[in-house]
Amino acid sequence: MTSRCRINVCDEVIWIRLNSPKILKPKNKLMGQRVMEKIDKTDTLRTILSGRKYTIDYFQREYRWGRKQIEQMLADFQNTFEEFYKPDDHDTPEEVMDYGFYYMGCIICTGGSIKKLIDGQQRLTSLTLLIIYLNNLQKETVEDEDLIVPLDDMIFSKAFGKKSFNIDVEDRKPCMQALLQKDQTYLPMSESVQNMLDRYQDIEDLFPDELKGEALPYFINWLIEKVLLLEIDTPSEDEAHTIFLTMNDRGLSLNSAEMMKAFVIQHVAEEDRIKVNQEWQSNISRIKNASSYDTSGMVNTQDVEFVSIWLRAKYANRMRDTKRGAKDEDYELLGDKFHAWVSNNARTVMGLAKPNDYKNFVLTEMTRVTDVYLRMMDYGSKFTTGYEEVFYNANRDLTYQTMLAIAAIKNDDTDDIIQKKIRMTAKFVDDFATIRILNFKKANWNTNKYQLFHVMQDIRNADCKTIGMVYVRALRRMGMSVEGITRFGLNQFSKRYMLHILARFTSYVNVLMGNPSHFEEYVDRKRQGNTYDIEHILPDKYEDYKDGFADLEDFESTRNLIGNLILLTRDKNRSYQAMKYSEKVQKYAGDNILAQALSSTAYSKNPSFLSTVVAKYGFRDIPDFDRQSIVDRAEIYLKMASDIWNPNDIKNIAGGWDDDEEKAFFKNEKGREFTIGYAERSWPDALKYGFLSASLGGSGKSIYNVQVGDTVYCYIAGCGFVGIGKCTSTAVPMKNFKVMADGIPTPVSDASWQSEELKQKLDSNKEVFIGVAWKRSVTDVDDGYWEKGMTTVPLAAYMLNDKTTYQKVKEHFGYTED
Repeated sequence: MTSRCRINVCDEVIWIRLNSPKILKPKNKLMGQRVMEKIDKTDTLRTILSGRKYTIDYFQREYRWGRKQIEQMLADFQNTFEEFYKPDDHDTPEEVMDYGFYYMGCIICTGGSIKKLIDGQQRLTSLTLLIIYLNNLQKETVEDEDLIVPLDDMIFSKAFGKKSFNIDVEDRKPCMQALLQKDQTYLPMSESVQNMLDRYQDIEDLFPDELKGEALPYFINWLIEKVLLLEIDTPSEDEAHTIFLTMNDRGLSLNSAEMMKAFVIQHVAEEDRIKVNQEWQSNISRIKNASSYDTSGMVNTQDVEFVSIWLRAKYANRMRDTKRGAKDEDYELLGDKFHAWVSNNARTVMGLAKPNDYKNFVLTEMTRVTDVYLRMMDYGSKFTTGYEEVFYNANRDLTYQTMLAIAAIKNDDTDDIIQKKIRMTAKFVDDFATIRILNFKKANWNTNKYQLFHVMQDIRNADCKTIGMVYVRALRRMGMSVEGITRFGLNQFSKRYMLHILARFTSYVNVLMGNPSHFEEYVDRKRQGNTYDIEHILPDKYEDYKDGFADLEDFESTRNLIGNLILLTRDKNRSYQAMKYSEKVQKYAGDNILAQALSSTAYSKNPSFLSTVVAKYGFRDIPDFDRQSIVDRAEIYLKMASDIWNPNDIKNIAGGWDDDEEKAFFKNEKGREFTIGYAERSWPDALKYGFLSASLGGSGKSIYNVQVGDTVYCYIAGCGFVGIGKCTSTAVPMKNFKVMADGIPTPVSDASWQSEELKQKLDSNKEVFIGVAWKRSVTDVDDGYWEKGMTTVPLAAYMLNDKTTYQKVKEHFGYTED
């Protein structure tokens, strides 16, 4: 019996006649959908790719999927796989036989031994990139050889000693070979191949950690045996194109945005419908006109993407749990079938009860959200003074900044308030992502979605002060800080971010000196002319430097630390490679300021560098570069990082708040732990009056990060740790800080000090004080505690990611939180 099968392809719905009684109901999803039983006439991914050869017409060989498509594909795969996989209850990969399927649409090709792909090359290319990644990953991480899944035949085949790829496109071969061999020196020769390389790096970055380790063999087996595609073979290329055009006829169905519009207008008073329809169309047209990215042969979906982001930001209250069998909640339902969610929740969740509510929903809310969405697009594509962080985030594909900004902004916010909320949001995302990256943690949405979703709920339609406190609280809860930069280096994870990080430092110094930022030039790898590359200061000449390193492995790992890295234009990076440092350092004098800083010439006749940069961060020329030089440069980067990614800037943008407001807002917040460096200051008076202080002339600004309730460990260089206390008041200038002298609140500068000499040395215009209730201490600094293996950082105030040092100090002083 012949029946018709309804199939979702490229966000469109079509009918194909199949000899099967089964009916597949599509979900209008970009990638595919979950199904429990195998659909007749479909093939598994293994069958589609193993031992088959595909070629692509020259006129459609461009591979154009973007990061968004890769992220959604991986998220869909993860969500479906985790419905069946039990992390704490699994035995062997044979269990995957009983897992459910995932249907990914159809491909159209001509028949024959070498099939010509007419539709589906974007998906098959992306799936091949994923298979290559998984093949490399399992060979690196799976210890039991019996668990390694054979994947080579899904990528290439060999005949008479010659290797040929299953998707056989001539100009892609060098790229595919480089990915298989993990050759990081490969340089692509075309935009399409560069895009393939970029998408492979996206897979490396976005592939969920939950699918690694024990789950990896299970996931690979599920992917190749449970992901389904329908292959439509035709006798001729003409017939294949006819089917392709029929399937992509955009008049066949409405997308979710169009169906939602019809629902909304239906509930508007008849006399207002024309106006509401025109406003909706105007907003969507503005978004589509501003969207420059190529949709890779897929149906134009900017309207669907926009409405999904809008509704998730404003109305999603729940997110799907990770446990097996969990159902899609608001967040997921607003991603792929929001028109149905809106019709079910318009009154109860969205507050749309009367015709006028629906009218204002479009004329007021949609228009306001469209304006914000377009501003974020504009700031993300063009470096704009005051909104630099939006551009920085867009450069790292941190697209969730737009959803957070929309969530924060209310319909009646003034433009001044909107500006503040955008700046705070972009600053939060920049700080959050950078801190994670510097600690080798992924910064993408899918990895951090539960934490970020709760942040989004807390800032929704809130005032600036509340939003600022939510952001600062979230950053404090991270359990890590920029201190991770001292161990940050170039590796498989960080290679996609290192150019950005180095560009941030270089542009930051440029601006401090009163010069243009040049950040856009540093990170633009596609611009005409000479692009920038990462330069290793210490040459790759182990024999010349082996006396300073334990072995070759130690030398290579140390060379990749950030203290050994700067930016250089590609031509200079290539030409300097064979030079010794003593030769290169002379050449650096003509490069960007962080390269110049290695040479003595930067310190003569350069007043803006000396007064604003050297004095603040301790740069110095380095005639002989060695291991210690790498450590010293990393410490300079740390000092700059503490200023660039300082959460206190969010507080300033918000307009500030006092200690009592913060204490009430953070009342359930566990205090953090800070080391406070307290050199060349009076310790007896700090003990007597209960304070610590730092000068804003150096890294003292970091003391503003210490908040009420935080534990402070006072460290004096050369003496060790001398006290543990709790912060009782946040940093204020010396003239505003008061202590109890003879029972009377007295300005600290007027109080009697045991060391008047050291008090007089303090610059009252630069010194800032925090209040401290001391819990454990020594009176004589010579009794300070220090032992080998403990960690300190050359900053006034900082958190250590590794808590071993704090634990040792507490044990030494006999201190517990109780």
